[in-house]
Amino acid sequence: MKKPTNKTANSEFTEETALAFFARHLDEQKWNYHRVGDSPTLFSGFNGDDALWDFNMCARQKGDDLFLLGVNSFIPNKARPERRAACTELLSRINFELSLGCFEMNHEDGEIRFRTSIVLPAADITNGVVEHLLRSNLAIVDQRLKQIMAVLYSNTTPADALKPQDEQTEPKPEPRFELN
Repeated sequence: MKKPTNKTANSEFTEETALAFFARHLDEQKWNYHRVGDSPTLFSGFNGDDALWDFNMCARQKGDDLFLLGVNSFIPNKARPERRAACTELLSRINFELSLGCFEMNHEDGEIRFRTSIVLPAADITNGVVEHLLRSNLAIVDQRLKQIMAVLYSNTTPADALKPQDEQTEPKPEPRFELN
């Protein structure tokens, strides 16, 4: 007796089909992107408020009818070895506040990235899902980039970097002389 299979009406839905949702969205926005080889990944760049960074979008089949859609933004600067502990603390503090996505750092080379992903059945993948995944990734990176750079390139503590701008204390200059 032949075993039943779990084939659905979406059996023609592939990684390429899922990736096409990202490509259509980028085409609609008139954004440039490219693909390297046959990998189900598209590469592009984004010009945020304070920096330009690269990001990629991928589609991976995870089961008969399940697909992982992911967006990874790559922070343009790596953490120097002496700032990696502070950066790790900052990213952990930021991640605790997030309800979508996470910041990650490679402790070997200091690369920092932000990842948003979702696993969905093929029938649930829509233009809206893809747009939300991409836009939320880019918006969160754009919002947090100043805080990350402050920790990477100054003696700003992670806790101070997360304070609103108007609450951040700047060192007061020492007077050159005193009046009695």
